[in-house]
Amino acid sequence: MGRGRRASKRGNFKNHGSRNSSSRGREMGRGRRASKRGNFKNHGSRNSSSRGRGNFKNKRKFNSDGDRKNDAESDNKRQKLLPAKESEPLVEASSSSESEEEVKPYTQLLSMFKSGNRAQQVLTSDEEETEDVGSEDESEEADSRSEGDSVSELGNDEMEEEVDEELDIEEDDDEEEEIGLLGVEEADEVGEDHEELDHEEHEYESEEEPSGDEEEMGSSTDPYHLHYEREMNESLLEILTSPKPYETQELNWKALGRMVIHLPAKVDRKMEKPKPVLLGETTEKYVIPGSLPILKAGIPLVDYGVKSQLCANLDKRPLSDSSTQTAEELLSPLQHELFSLAYEYRDIYYPEMNYLNSDEIRTVYCLHSLNHVMKSRDKVLLHNAKLKKYKENGQAIDDVEFRDQGLVRPRILIIAPLRNSAVKIVEKLASLLLPVKGQIINKDRFYKEFGEEKDEEDKKENKKSYKPEDYEAVFTGNTDDSFRIGISVAKRTLKLYAGFYKADILIASPLGARTLLADDFDFLCSIEVLVIDQTDILYMQNWDHVLHIFQHLHLQPREQHDTDLGRVRLWALNGYSAHYRQNLIFSSVALPEAVALFSRRGTNFAGKVRVENVVLPSATTVCRVLVQLPQAFHRFPTPTAAQSADDRFHFFTKKILPQYRDLLMSNTLIYVPSYYDYVRLRNHLHKEEYNFGQACEYTPDGKLAQVRNRFFLGKKRLLLYTERLHFYRRLTIKGIHHVVFYQLPTFPNFYPELCNFLQDAFQNPKYRGDGSQTCTVLYSTYDAQRLAAIVGSQRAAEMLTSDRLVHLFVSGGS
Repeated sequence: MGRGRRASKRGNFKNHGSRNSSSRGREMGRGRRASKRGNFKNHGSRNSSSRGRGNFKNKRKFNSDGDRKNDAESDNKRQKLLPAKESEPLVEASSSSESEEEVKPYTQLLSMFKSGNRAQQVLTSDEEETEDVGSEDESEEADSRSEGDSVSELGNDEMEEEVDEELDIEEDDDEEEEIGLLGVEEADEVGEDHEELDHEEHEYESEEEPSGDEEEMGSSTDPYHLHYEREMNESLLEILTSPKPYETQELNWKALGRMVIHLPAKVDRKMEKPKPVLLGETTEKYVIPGSLPILKAGIPLVDYGVKSQLCANLDKRPLSDSSTQTAEELLSPLQHELFSLAYEYRDIYYPEMNYLNSDEIRTVYCLHSLNHVMKSRDKVLLHNAKLKKYKENGQAIDDVEFRDQGLVRPRILIIAPLRNSAVKIVEKLASLLLPVKGQIINKDRFYKEFGEEKDEEDKKENKKSYKPEDYEAVFTGNTDDSFRIGISVAKRTLKLYAGFYKADILIASPLGARTLLADDFDFLCSIEVLVIDQTDILYMQNWDHVLHIFQHLHLQPREQHDTDLGRVRLWALNGYSAHYRQNLIFSSVALPEAVALFSRRGTNFAGKVRVENVVLPSATTVCRVLVQLPQAFHRFPTPTAAQSADDRFHFFTKKILPQYRDLLMSNTLIYVPSYYDYVRLRNHLHKEEYNFGQACEYTPDGKLAQVRNRFFLGKKRLLLYTERLHFYRRLTIKGIHHVVFYQLPTFPNFYPELCNFLQDAFQNPKYRGDGSQTCTVLYSTYDAQRLAAIVGSQRAAEMLTSDRLVHLFVSGGS
């Protein structure tokens, strides 16, 4: 009776729920294989657990002895055609429960995971559900498994096409996940049906993959395996946690130029076996500290460890063989050198990004990120297949241990400043990952929320005012700076708006991530590759948000998030994830804050590379000043960087500002990069009763237009002007007769832009042609990078070490 009810419940599944003996006899082995392939969605990818929805294995009772003989003969014929399966050797490893007592910092974490271990539930649920099934059913289940394996080997391509079709169907009914993490206004609840669909989707993907033996053969030279599949010895750990963990060397490449290489200092190259590490036994192989990078030439990109699918999509030329194309043929010189550093998982700081090479750089880190995710996914699926094979062969799996995951699923974090940057990143990921038949799930919703939204008035306004090319490249499209989105990667599918704990890649702005970190930060505990794109724009927004994200990396998770502790890598459990994380930082200007973040918040054992080129005189921005203008650079003394703000203020208020009380020094623009300095100067000018106007990023448009008009007419003698206002608006300030740089601009191209506003075309008619314009600049020894970008590295060194405190430049004229 119980068995009959179970069969009736499963009768909805095609051609399997209730077969009689006559149909079974007519179909023989071939008909059963066809039905198995045709119902791949419901049978080809489900394991015995299936989230408590019943056992989906084909449990059938023979109605006669003749039927059993016919099936046995057909199975014997089929087994002769199929190659014999080789049994995989068991991996000997200690269970996590034996070493649980040794862990002190993660005892609470272990107890939490032990209570909800999903792996043992999956492995034991099959035995509990099949206790009432006789030996006849077990033999039939073994036959059905062999048939399924033969189908997966013979019809892999057909299954992949069916998976893509089924994902299209499931997308229409799929509910949104993790609403709180994605910041979506809709509040749909995630139920058991959705979890089952997600579970089925991952099981479908496992059937797409090959056996994985090819990956194991190349693991000895694969940078992914060398970096993430090995443990860290104690001597290297002590070096990385010391006050000075790195030694520096210099290297020059053609496209990148001068590079400062940071390598772990005084590493024991003998790699002697240390004491047992936490949470496991000693392993034979340990990570190898980074060495000087070598630029390879004439090697196919596939030999770098890049997936052939990515190489094929990267090569857009028709009738070309991507497997034989070298890296120099598929990548530009800049891309080739950057990827040669990134694929070895070194930290990179590149401060020479611009609107011309931004797409090349984006291609490099998207290619590297996708390659990392696909290798991690293939490793997990390969181990899942091995565990399934051990179970089918009746081998013991209690001692089998595969460490291939982190504490949570997200592995890649890309920090971008604006929504239009996220659109470019997603489009680049899709072009590299998806073939012709690939699909992007939730594509319409993504372009609706992240796409460009312009009305007719904005278009007219853009036509009226001229903006520089770099401004148009940054602020074209959706410029919202609060967003976050999760992306899950499959072989032929890119799913947008995936829940953060079911996503492989996270793309977020600092503000979007900051608003979420107050409630949940577990999604940052297993980040393996961190990309910071357009760091200079992030600096203009709020640098404190970026620092806040770094403070929440690799913290102990507060919840389980369906993690199998038996699959988590030991170095992640031991708290060494920060030493395995790769940081890729790209910026258009050299920022001391970004350099400090790169140096202090990154302890990658593979080493770090910082690009640091000399600014040639031909590349300086002071040469772009067109107007004939004397430019006086005043150096003020200051002992420390922390005290430089106070020393700058006192020097300006006592020696520079009193000169502008004279009537001849009217129409003076004071350019202030820091908002804190702006507030301080504004209060001082109010106190001293100066006739001045103020224009900052928080000034309303109406008041801003009024202040600009009064300054042009000479009714306001001074105008305080912030750098962030100029960055976001690029206003053309007319009527400037004198310009004072309270501090050198963060962006070197701002210096000639403001100086060229002193041309006669922008002047008040009463000041045209008098030639009395002046430019005054304040700088200290801690403004060396900004000074070098404007006047050149050689001149900057002379100005910083000279005994003279004032240096005069005169531009323009004949």
